[in-house]
Amino acid sequence: DVVTFSYVGYQSKTVAVSQLTLPNSIIELTPLKNQLDEVVVKFVKPKPKVLGRNSKGLGLMHTNFYTYYEKNVDDRLSKEVGMKFTLKKDCKINDLNFNITSNEFSSLKFRLHFYKIENGLPSNRIVEKDIVFEIKDEFKGWFKVDLKPYEIYLDKETADVAVTIQWVESKKANEKSKYFGISTAKSITETSFYREKAMDSWSKSGQSMSFYLNTMCR
Repeated sequence: DVVTFSYVGYQSKTVAVSQLTLPNSIIELTPLKNQLDEVVVKFVKPKPKVLGRNSKGLGLMHTNFYTYYEKNVDDRLSKEVGMKFTLKKDCKINDLNFNITSNEFSSLKFRLHFYKIENGLPSNRIVEKDIVFEIKDEFKGWFKVDLKPYEIYLDKETADVAVTIQWVESKKANEKSKYFGISTAKSITETSFYREKAMDSWSKSGQSMSFYLNTMCR
């Protein structure tokens, strides 16, 4: 009869049981040498890339959070709109930018969301950080949300993502304040998303809002 001794990193050794009955028997294992293949690590410098539409267009069309027919703004907080982006490389997100064409509020707070897209619509959030930003004093024009402090990385395997802004709080400039809009254009290649409340179903349309991300990709 024999006994085999083995241990990770050492060559196995088989000895006769009779040898183990000898006084002061010691079984020594020989270290196993593993020759690893050479690995070369190369640094690929990230390059700046703009995802989305960074032009105003003719300024004739707008995506409005509230329309003429909606009487109450305050009771319908949590409206959400955004755009689909396709990732072809691994990217770090530096900032979000959008062009505001109408704004009748002294203060607006929005929450920024990143969603995975499944079956053509936003599904689960892929960035769990709570990103809330404020727009003050009826500001119009290009507005930038600095995202560098949040260290947001999206990889190309995610493919399509939806980036949206959700209305969470507002202060009217006057009692009739209602309108807040972002410039947009009709598109057959771009997709925008919107929903009325946080738990509502998503809808989509062929719109290309002036809504883009500055990224560093590799």
